[in-house]
Amino acid sequence: MEILKQFGINPVLLAAQVVNFLILLFILKKFLYKPILKVLEERRKKIEVSLKNAEAIEKRLLEANQEYEKILNEALEESRKILNQSKEAGIQIMEESKETAARIIQKATEQALEVKKTETGKIEQEVRKHLGALIVLAFEKVAGKAMKKDQKAIIEREVKNLS
Repeated sequence: MEILKQFGINPVLLAAQVVNFLILLFILKKFLYKPILKVLEERRKKIEVSLKNAEAIEKRLLEANQEYEKILNEALEESRKILNQSKEAGIQIMEESKETAARIIQKATEQALEVKKTETGKIEQEVRKHLGALIVLAFEKVAGKAMKKDQKAIIEREVKNLS
């Protein structure tokens, strides 16, 4: 103990200081250290929950982006299909229109030929009808005398037989 006195340490005072330090340590641990640890633990848990939420949000964002890309690609593919179908439909409509126009033109041509034949036939009948009278008149002029009614009827009948 003399060594302690040489250094100026009083053992009773040292023991009192150790007891005071232990009491202070107990009080700090009980009233200050535990609440600080509790607050730190709560913050750690909040940060952990926030990190989990951030990871979940990031995962959902990635899934949403993938779904967006998928939907966009499907929409593009669908629009390409619709465009191709409309092109094919347009080509088919054009071909059908060409066929219909060709049929209409052919029908009009046939009708025109038929009308031409009908008109030609009518004109030929008119010509034959008047031809008989012209032949009779020409014959009368050439012969210089009037024909008898019987001869005129025979000539007209023969002209009709010619047609």
